[in-house]
Amino acid sequence: MRLTRAGRVLLATAGGLAVALLAAACSGSSTATDQVNTAALEKTHLVVGALPVVDTAGLYLAIKNGYFKQVGLTVTAKTLSKSTDAIPEMEAGQVDIVAGANYVSFFQAGLLNPKLQFKVLVDGNACNSDTFDVLALPSSGITSPAQLANKTIAVNLKNNIQTLLTNTALEAANVNPATVHYVLVPFPKMTAALRSHQVDAISAVEPFITSAELGAGAEDILSDCTGPTSDFPISGYFATQSWAQKYPNTARAFQEAMAKGQALADSSRAAVEQILPTYIKGLSAEEAAIVNLGQYPTSIDGTHLQRVASLMFTGHLISRQFSVTPLLFR
Repeated sequence: MRLTRAGRVLLATAGGLAVALLAAACSGSSTATDQVNTAALEKTHLVVGALPVVDTAGLYLAIKNGYFKQVGLTVTAKTLSKSTDAIPEMEAGQVDIVAGANYVSFFQAGLLNPKLQFKVLVDGNACNSDTFDVLALPSSGITSPAQLANKTIAVNLKNNIQTLLTNTALEAANVNPATVHYVLVPFPKMTAALRSHQVDAISAVEPFITSAELGAGAEDILSDCTGPTSDFPISGYFATQSWAQKYPNTARAFQEAMAKGQALADSSRAAVEQILPTYIKGLSAEEAAIVNLGQYPTSIDGTHLQRVASLMFTGHLISRQFSVTPLLFR
């Protein structure tokens, strides 16, 4: 159940008391530097393409708190509007790693082009019932999933994790996904598209769910992360296979720093609230205080990520099953 806004603000206030101590404890740890030989790093300056969403909070916390510096890395974050925009730049060597990339699109890209394989370096975020929703305006008359039939829904990308999870949630609600019409709209423009009636509903992630609620009075109609998709793996941090083979020590150093960033994000809501407005354009401190957060894993669980491949198959995005194990950088 979604926490009330008052409840989330109260939780945020209480959490703020522990942020400084927790951040200090993480930054003071020598675990990462003990495990990584900084002298052996093949590359020390990295460009990470990152989506401006809550999924990437661990990255920005790791930058802010010096976790990358501790392992000998300098990381520059480059904002992306879509994770797949980074693929040509990764091939050209202009972007080293993409953060907040949806698993479906990057698994698909590797399957469609055997020469372009990716490795999962970090498991970025898993959704819950509050962090991946379909919303509509009260004036639309849409109050239940059944009323989404024959309606237009804005998505950031088609035939990816958004449409896959939405279709699964629609089926669970006894709605035929074939009756829904998906329209491409970037996340930051979804609230405006909803308000101007360009679309009937939007499929959004945080903080765009909260922005739509506050900015347009949108209401939740359907959660994309309940039942069969509860705690579903949403996004990860990817490098090309050739990059990981060329810079294995650098990849491991990146993982070490990110484990600390993810741990802080997962354990301190207040730390996430403070970092979100620094990289999400237009997000206010008040909005950051009431966004819902998913989970920030600190390690890669192959069984967990295999759920993505399985749903891709049953959702008819791919014609055969595949194992994610070879795609994980350990």
